Amino acid sequence: MAIKLLDDDLINKIAAGEVIERPASIVKELIENSIDSGADRITVRIGSGGRELIEVEDNGQGISFSQVPLAFLRHATSKIKQEEDLLHISTLGFRGEALPSIASVSRVELYSQAPGEPGVYTCLEGGQQLVHQIHPSPPGTRIVVKDLFYNTPARKKFLKSTVTESNRIHELLCRYALVRPNISFSFSSDKKTYFKTPGNNSLPDTVRTIFGSDFAEGLMEISYRGGDYRIGGLISSPKVKRSNRRNQFVFVNQRPIKSPVIYRAIDQAYQGRLLSREHPVVILFLELEPSRVDVNVHPQKSEVRFSDEQSIFRVVLDVIRDKLEKSSYGVNINYLQSQRPGIIDPAEIKTTGYDYLSEQPGVFTGQPLDNTEYTRAGEAAAGFDAFAHNSLSGGPEQIVQEDRINIIGQVFDSYILLQKDDSLWIADQHAAHEKVIFEQLRAQKSLEQPDTVQELLLPLTLELSSKQMDILETSRESLLSMGFDLQAIGPNSIALRSVPLPAAGREKEVLYEIMDDLMLNRELPDLRRRVITIMSCKKAVKAGTRLSIGEMGKIIDSLLALEDYAHCPHGRPTIIRLTYDDLERMFKRR
Repeated sequence: MAIKLLDDDLINKIAAGEVIERPASIVKELIENSIDSGADRITVRIGSGGRELIEVEDNGQGISFSQVPLAFLRHATSKIKQEEDLLHISTLGFRGEALPSIASVSRVELYSQAPGEPGVYTCLEGGQQLVHQIHPSPPGTRIVVKDLFYNTPARKKFLKSTVTESNRIHELLCRYALVRPNISFSFSSDKKTYFKTPGNNSLPDTVRTIFGSDFAEGLMEISYRGGDYRIGGLISSPKVKRSNRRNQFVFVNQRPIKSPVIYRAIDQAYQGRLLSREHPVVILFLELEPSRVDVNVHPQKSEVRFSDEQSIFRVVLDVIRDKLEKSSYGVNINYLQSQRPGIIDPAEIKTTGYDYLSEQPGVFTGQPLDNTEYTRAGEAAAGFDAFAHNSLSGGPEQIVQEDRINIIGQVFDSYILLQKDDSLWIADQHAAHEKVIFEQLRAQKSLEQPDTVQELLLPLTLELSSKQMDILETSRESLLSMGFDLQAIGPNSIALRSVPLPAAGREKEVLYEIMDDLMLNRELPDLRRRVITIMSCKKAVKAGTRLSIGEMGKIIDSLLALEDYAHCPHGRPTIIRLTYDDLERMFKRR
């Protein structure tokens, strides 16, 4: 095949595909230009999730009449001049690709006025300049982007729903507002304003404005200056936890990034304080010499490469760990090294209703947890019926009542060991108990019956963000049908008057996790199942909790009585089986 040079229009569209993935990509590039221009007030307005309208206005330096045409040429930039400048990048933008990429796949209007210059108006369509003239404009720059991907329909059909695209833009602006508390950011979607930060250079005030007062509770300030690094920000106490990393914000030299190295340091700092699937809230600012970090890795500049990753890992780990230890949030000894907790009377443990296993450890006063046989004759002493379950390896296999099962004990206060016939069974106590509670709740026809709802003696008041209020208002009827009685009592306040019984005592945790899920997908295909999964996880006995023989027996009895018991609602195994032959092969005896 003959080689030929592509025309400029096609080249621009290919380049735009690397920089402009979705509406949020456009907002990112435009507000970075606004920040680099020295603006201290940035307003973002969108329509239809950014598909039809994106408008970014700032009070920065503006662009002069003669410079505007250059701004829309590829690789034209005022940020760098020579190759050496790539080693000392101090601006957010520097490639000179943003504006030409945006213009090539949309219709763009630009209004701007530089100091001492007349105002200018420019209109482009598909990368082609249609109008360029002197026009009255306020100081700064206002860019209006319309009809995104109008000339590349193949790209447009891959955009997500309006709600999803709007949420992406909201999350993006939250990050930039956090890292630049000295700038007042305003965000509106379809003429509804979601937040306007004060711009008073106060991170706590910015956090409260964006996420609400409740989010800011339990956050502690961190600060470190030494050697080649400066670290600042806010971290949560172990009492504040989330089910994912969506509330972890990492910035390097005031640039929002994603960094596996820093995420690992955060996880290790909280090790022993949180469970493996729990994540803290972290707003972390790391500053270092620009020459020690490469931001020219990806067109979107969200990934960076450190010259000394091990040093970064160590300093972040030490700063967060030191703050936690000095704030009386040391490692939970019961989590890492079990003490001897107490027995809960097996007679008080039920497999129906809501009298679940207590999560509070006490002082163990019983016999050692080993070699206790459960047979039909020993039911009365054990406090529960004989076991009946299916085999995990191989086909279904009913265990007759005469079969004997030994509860051997616990390992690491997290796993239950038992023996049956020629097999060793290992159960994850949290996953197993979570599965039991999940199936009990799922079997109920309703979660809002009088005997399944906990009326709160005093309504719980929550201060939320505008986005969270919007989500709860949209889903209010669905949540009410499951026992969550929510009532708006202010622009950003709700009163929680009742919850399903399994959520009692953990109302905030459950509700925040539901809101996180709805933030990602406003129309969950099965909201009831997701809510039940969250409540089951929160109510189940945790890893690191010592159990009595009766408690372990009750969990195993209830689990193996289920038709499908092999996996918890999250898909993790609840129990695994090793046969005698498996052990023989593992120890190379055969």
